[in-house]
Amino acid sequence: MYADFVAGIEDVTEELGLPTPLPPLSAIGVDHLVEPDVIVEVQAYAVRD
Repeated sequence: MYADFVAGIEDVTEELGLPTPLPPLSAIGVDHLVEPDVIVEVQAYAVRD
């Protein structure tokens, strides 16, 4: 799963003008939740210099 995520980023690096090498990355993957009816809200910020 993570390898596919990173491959996707590498595919659009040039198109988006991302620096190479890419800066450090933190990612969390969730395969499934204990309760299937649980709704998870995520708040995230993207900063572009």
